Amino acid sequence: MEDTQWLELLNSFNALKNLYLTCGVAQRVCGALQEVSGERATEVLPALRNIFVDGFRSLEHIQEAIRPFAAARQLSGHPVAIDHWR
Repeated sequence: MEDTQWLELLNSFNALKNLYLTCGVAQRVCGALQEVSGERATEVLPALRNIFVDGFRSLEHIQEAIRPFAAARQLSGHPVAIDHWR
């Protein structure tokens, strides 16, 4: 799927608060979220509070990939936390 298709899919889950992703899906979803910044960051998954990723020993790669998205959410007062799926 292309990034725009991932964003379209994610837009259908506007009440989602916790997003659980496996390793392979996390890379694709985070690639799409990497394209979202500024005011648009609160339009994609507006209720999102947490992203949980399974299969990564380190979350640094994922955090780096969505840094613009996370920063925009933080500035808008809608922060998103990223953690391991346990």
